[in-house]
Formats: sequence, C-alpha cells, structure tokens
Amino acid sequence: MKRTHDTSRFALALGLTLASGWAVAAPVELISNGGFETGNFTGWTATSQTGSLGALFIDNADGLTTDSGHPTVGSATGLFYAVTDQLGGGAYSLEQSFTVALGTTSVWLSFDMFMNNWAGSTTVVNPSGLDYMSGANQHARVDILTASAGAFSTAAADIVANLVAPGSTLPVNNSPNPYIHYQFDLTGQLTAGATYTLRFGEVDNQGYFNQGVDNVSILADSSRVPEPASLALLSIGLAGLGFARRRDLTRLS
Repeated sequence: MKRTHDTSRFALALGLTLASGWAVAAPVELISNGGFETGNFTGWTATSQTGSLGALFIDNADGLTTDSGHPTVGSATGLFYAVTDQLGGGAYSLEQSFTVALGTTSVWLSFDMFMNNWAGSTTVVNPSGLDYMSGANQHARVDILTASAGAFSTAAADIVANLVAPGSTLPVNNSPNPYIHYQFDLTGQLTAGATYTLRFGEVDNQGYFNQGVDNVSILADSSRVPEPASLALLSIGLAGLGFARRRDLTRLS
C-alpha cells in the first residue's frame, strides 16, 4: 500500500511541475516595417499600374507630398508614412504577404489611414476596379487577397476580405483629412497554415488623390503550448510513472 501512495505522490508532483511549464504564447507580429520607420519600403511591395503619372512614396513628418506638394497630416507616429501622390492619372498597390501559423487561435489587423480626395468630385468606383484607364475612377480600398492574386486584382475569387470598401464616402478636401484608426478581427476569415496578402489600393483619374498609411500591424495569438523542456519532462515523467505502476502491481500480486 505504501508504494501505491508513493506513486500517487509522484503523479501529483509531476502534474504540478508540468503545469508550471506550460506557457501562453505571446502574440506574434506578422507584418514587418509596419510603421515604415526604415524610411523605405522594406518588407513591402509598392506597384504602380503601367503608365501611371505618380507613385507610392515614403514621406516624412513635414506633411507635404513628394510630387504634387499637397499638404497632409504627416505621419501618425514616428517619422515616416507611406502615401500615394501623382501629377496625373494612375493606380497604386501597396502589399505585404503574411502567413498564419498552424495553431493560431486569433488574428487582428490594425492600421491608420487617411484619404485626401482633391478632385472636384466625390468618390467614383468604376467596375474595372483598380484601373485608371477604363473610364472615370477615383477611390481607395483595403483588402486581404489570396497569395496568388495580382497587385491590382479585384476579382471575387482573389479577395478573401474587403476591409475598406471602394465605395467609402470621401469628402472633397479643402484641408487634409485626419487619420482614421481601423481594426479588424480576421480570425474567422483566415485559415491557419495559409499565406495571404494585405493590399492597400488607390486609383485616380479625376484629380489629385493621396492615400496615406501608417502603423500597420497583424497580431496572431496561439493556443497554450508546452515549452520544449516541459515536453521532455512529460516524456520522462510518464515513463517513470508507468514503471512505478508496474512495480506496484508486481508487489501486490
């Protein structure tokens, strides 16, 4: 009987030891250079539609765009932010791919963005999507795309989630618009183990348009996982528990 008690105490001690070794994984950042504080597009892909009379730029806190010299509110935080600017019509895509690791239990996206429409018209959404050469078109959008989608695709099969709709109301600017902070729970829309692309898109052919982006973050949380040392201890402990149990049964027989 004493050996049975010893086995029980061993099992209890093992359980307490293992419990202390199980860790809650800290949220993992899936976006690199989300604040553009490298002063360049490291981690990002900036693409202009062929023939565009503008580009995506990394601007600083002085709040003046590179091509047209239009005023903006500058960076949301830090020294730099990404912004579209032009001297004529164009379309622009700012992208970064990310992978949702296996075991991920929640995914949250956040970013700060402003949209300055300097044209003498409101938002125009052409069915062609992000194409400045297919009739009047003047809007911005934010999407989660499949990993294989093209930079300017708006095909339904390529869009996992449209986060900022192309029909979002934009005021005609007399002064720069402030940043709006956006936050989205993507947990139910993404699959663990899959790769996606975050895309900020803008098209303009009715006048100047500045889409500014800063503080982009995608945080992924994982379920409770055992630390490697605890896994090793579990294997040793279970083996020892099995040996002790067999020894007790032998003594009782």
